Amino acid sequence: MSFIITVYTHEGIVMASDSRITYTTYEPNPNGKGALKNYGIQSTDTTYKTFMCNSTIGLSTSGASSIKNRPISIYIEDFIAKNVKEKTSVEEVSQKLIDYFGKFDPVPDAKFIVAGYDKGDMTAHVHRVNVPARSITRKNTENASATWDGETEILVRLLNTVAIKTSDGNYIDLKDYSMGFAFFTLQDAVDFAKYAVDVTAKTISFQNRSKTVGGPIDILAIKPSGAFWVQHKEIHA
Repeated sequence: MSFIITVYTHEGIVMASDSRITYTTYEPNPNGKGALKNYGIQSTDTTYKTFMCNSTIGLSTSGASSIKNRPISIYIEDFIAKNVKEKTSVEEVSQKLIDYFGKFDPVPDAKFIVAGYDKGDMTAHVHRVNVPARSITRKNTENASATWDGETEILVRLLNTVAIKTSDGNYIDLKDYSMGFAFFTLQDAVDFAKYAVDVTAKTISFQNRSKTVGGPIDILAIKPSGAFWVQHKEIHA
């Protein structure tokens, strides 16, 4: 699993993701009835999940981490090289992702967030792409906000209104503070995106569950004038 987030502000867009891949193994059941599953065995903390498509568009992926026993990152890089040109729009990248990954049998349970700016356009475009459903959901970027996917329940609990259940079965809402996305600078967006990935990974690390989010955090910033890496893991000795 993964955690990816895209924050869109009036200054630009920030995309961030973790780096962990986990997988499920199966072992023969000693009694011969079916197989035992080992969930969430860690494979690597060095996977790329956020990519720069061209100078003004990026994408992040969650869901399927491999296709035909190969990391999905290999196929994403192949997709970008073959399908994305400098003038390709966010809309075109989104549709081409569905066309490219929809050809696999079986179709991978891959989801993407595609975000950026079309050439000559100052409007931020943020699309959520669901490959199995062949659907594209376009976010309204007129108002600054954020969208995320993968292991989302931790951030949802932090940002949504929550209540305490009393002994008589009633609920008391805790005080709710709204997020000031409308006033976010690009730096604020970077800080929030990093926080969202980090708090998800750290919370999961303490919970009695598979450690499906972790590793270095990659952060891509996109402005109408161009995209650049704020934080990006590198191969090293």
